[in-house]
Amino acid sequence: MIRLPKRLCLAATVATLLMGISSGVATAQSQTIGVLFLDSQGFFGEIQNGIVEGAGSADIELLSSNSEADPTKEATFLDTAIGAGVAAVIMSPVSTEASVPSVERVVEAGIPVVCYNTCLTDADTERLVGGLVTTNQFDFGKNLGERAAAYIQASGEAAHIGILNCDRYEACQQRKAGFIAALDEAGVDYKIIMDQEAFIADEAIQTATEILTANPDINLIWTANEGGTVGAVLGVMAAGLEGETVVFGSDISVQIAQMLQDASILKAVIAQQPREMGREAVKIAQKLMAGETVAQKLIYIPTMIVSADNPDDVQAWIDAQ
Repeated sequence: MIRLPKRLCLAATVATLLMGISSGVATAQSQTIGVLFLDSQGFFGEIQNGIVEGAGSADIELLSSNSEADPTKEATFLDTAIGAGVAAVIMSPVSTEASVPSVERVVEAGIPVVCYNTCLTDADTERLVGGLVTTNQFDFGKNLGERAAAYIQASGEAAHIGILNCDRYEACQQRKAGFIAALDEAGVDYKIIMDQEAFIADEAIQTATEILTANPDINLIWTANEGGTVGAVLGVMAAGLEGETVVFGSDISVQIAQMLQDASILKAVIAQQPREMGREAVKIAQKLMAGETVAQKLIYIPTMIVSADNPDDVQAWIDAQ
């Protein structure tokens, strides 16, 4: 899971969109899927779009909420979903462990659970969850790390790296491990100067600015998610290091794509396909609701690199939105 210029108001827009999803309970004529979002960044807006599209071809209503990465809000919503008699739950759990009791209550009520993006521990996922649609998070970090390693090699200089992480989530830990593994395998000269949590845009810009002010020798920042990417770019600008510090980011949105078009700071991002993730989650939920067996419980959705070196690809991504 930064609200400054106009381009960066996406979080508020997505939050508004989430509020617009039906919150009605199931009726005799329809089935309801309970949908829980982890936060309101652009990634989850695209998840929402995919879920809405997936449910649109069937007589399915959506009962939705946003946990805001809060286990208490998550538990409250899941209890509400149980009381509403939903036919399935689609969610990105707040925690691999803290979310388990709430998910257990859902399953004990006879309601199948489908995870997207994140899930529980491997053992609890196998025990409780009917399907998981996600990204291979280690490869997600490694593929971008390979692009960063090539940049470092081409620069002929040692990389002094700052990291904006979201390590409270297991997926983010895997991303970072993949990124670092790529640098190690490439044999590039690098040193991690700072590694600090900052994954919400408003906080990330302040964190990035403070890191760069204290460590102006940082010449490359890697970010683990969308909010960190936006914050890192604006932090470089605020610290007056444009042209000296570059950013390699995770996730994409329209404003991030526009930053790639500028090309002076943000060099490349690796993008998930959240809309496809949402559609696939609904497909699995529909099968479980119908009592069908899900042959493939784990589905990895492919990712793609979007680079400032390929402006046509960047524009094509924007046009597709």
